[in-house]
Amino acid sequence: MAAAIAFQTFGPVSLTDAEGREVHALLAQPRRLALLAYLAVAAPRGLHRRDAILTLFWPELDQQHARTALRQALRVIRGSLGAVITSRGDDEIGLDFERFQCDADAFDRAIGSGRWDEALELYRGELLEGFFISGAPEFERWLDAERARLRAAAVAGARALVERATAVGDVAAAAQWAERGLRLAPLDEALMQRLISILDRLGDRAGAVQAYEDFARRLAQELEVRPSAETQALLAAVREREMVAAPIELPAPGPSRSSSERRVPRPVVIALAAGLPAAAALMLLIGFNVGGWRGRVERRGNAPVPPTASLEAYNLYLQGKIRVRHESREDDSVGITLFERAVALDPKFATAQAELARAYAVRVSQFAPDDTSALERAQVAAEKALRLDPDLAEAHQAQATLLWGTIGGFAHERAIREDQRALALNPNLDRAHQQLGNIYLHIGLLDEAIGELQKTLAITPREDNALRRVAEARGYQGQYEEALRILKQTSPESNSPLWHFQMAMLLLHLGRTDSAFTLMQGYLRAHPEDRGGVLTSVRAVWFAIASDRRRAEKDIETAVAKGKGYVHFHHAGYHIALAYALLHQPDSAVQWLRRVADGGMPCYPCFAGEPFLNDIRTDPGFVAFVREQKAQWERFRATL
Repeated sequence: MAAAIAFQTFGPVSLTDAEGREVHALLAQPRRLALLAYLAVAAPRGLHRRDAILTLFWPELDQQHARTALRQALRVIRGSLGAVITSRGDDEIGLDFERFQCDADAFDRAIGSGRWDEALELYRGELLEGFFISGAPEFERWLDAERARLRAAAVAGARALVERATAVGDVAAAAQWAERGLRLAPLDEALMQRLISILDRLGDRAGAVQAYEDFARRLAQELEVRPSAETQALLAAVREREMVAAPIELPAPGPSRSSSERRVPRPVVIALAAGLPAAAALMLLIGFNVGGWRGRVERRGNAPVPPTASLEAYNLYLQGKIRVRHESREDDSVGITLFERAVALDPKFATAQAELARAYAVRVSQFAPDDTSALERAQVAAEKALRLDPDLAEAHQAQATLLWGTIGGFAHERAIREDQRALALNPNLDRAHQQLGNIYLHIGLLDEAIGELQKTLAITPREDNALRRVAEARGYQGQYEEALRILKQTSPESNSPLWHFQMAMLLLHLGRTDSAFTLMQGYLRAHPEDRGGVLTSVRAVWFAIASDRRRAEKDIETAVAKGKGYVHFHHAGYHIALAYALLHQPDSAVQWLRRVADGGMPCYPCFAGEPFLNDIRTDPGFVAFVREQKAQWERFRATL
């Protein structure tokens, strides 16, 4: 048999022909490479319907043009790899796996036959690591789901190898496999418990303590919770050298007991750490827990009820929450996959339905405004959450998210009422405080915005996006030095586009134009796509300050193109208005200010106090606009 083509899909992508040479021509064409990957990995292996493939890769084309695009892609693949494409009639296509070897296919076969060590040898990283194609949301969802499936299979393989090594007395190998599993699933508490027990059995108590401390640090950073009571007890036994010959057998969790029940609520941890008596800590818990704490045990009457009877669903839900709060496209997609798996395991898991709705809403509002199926899924999940539990704070907050920035455009007042309803049910729902603060910020209620954002930070001190919004509010109030001081305390990675445009605008307001330009150029070199045009529009302001009309207008044109369909384009629109004002074009400036106000940001204090608008303050159009905005702002102040 002729030598096979080799396609490495785990980790960095590699494709070599039958003679072992890299196929650079195909590697340089992402959509055609994605098609090859789908044919190689998608289950079940074999033939796939052309119609389904057209929907995945060319959703924007009609049937005729999509079929033409597919034929061209297959021609390129055959030209690069030879006769590897098989077909059945005109409706189905696949790969000839006699000629074509793929590590993901070999991984699945190894897992299926119990050859877990071979499978983990193949699993070098995530499927198509760092790979992305634009304009193919269905493919992106398939890829996210496959990544999650394969990662879960790898973790299951590591668990199986731990048990196999333990059964034959190879404790050192068991420790290595447990560590490998934790690298794949860093928050898997059952694996961590197993590793502590194994290391203690090896006599490496220092290693067990270190592993526990590393795990506790990850939990604190990602979820702001402590390890469960079982894990703490296990570690205490190690420290006190009570485990002499064999690891402690851990009690199996009861069917009605969720992991959140076994963790000490954060308010109590803080109270006890501060030296409060236990009774005072309990009172603090009662006060904080009217509606529950984050990751809480829900309540019905006086009896605690777990949010789900499925520990696996709850673990997926917690992992999803971690991903979504990062506010990146990839993390949001992974979060969606995790929540979908959680609600598939327990369709009555209302909190997971609410989080799923929010994750889909974030996808539509920030990353894929044309993804109508994601929008529909968000609406369905939000309605399910409310039907399952009309008094669930997260369900009302999910409704607020949909009302503000997605299906509702920017229904400020309705969204505020839903967030307020959520907070009446759970005063410690940090996300509701944060969104309420964000809405107040956009409609110019700046003191109220800062108040809500400070409540967010009191609950979640490491929430950089809330602190960044406080800096934004201070900037709108003209307190640029204070805003800069606050913004410097936050990580640029919390929301990189928004952080960088805020920093650039503050530097411009403070007259540090060279620093602002250096920052913008560095960001745009690293992120030429400039999602929403937010940095390109700030650079237009820089050029306008420098009286470079040609470059300012060119950046305005580019920002408008980049921001097409972007829900939060009002930020870039505001910068465009400032640029036109600095270029002494009041009609264009006022036109853009009206678009900003109508598009989600009727922030009267911004318009009234912005120094970059000073050159048009006497313009009749601007005067009329500001008068209208002030009247609306005063109504907001009186009624919200």
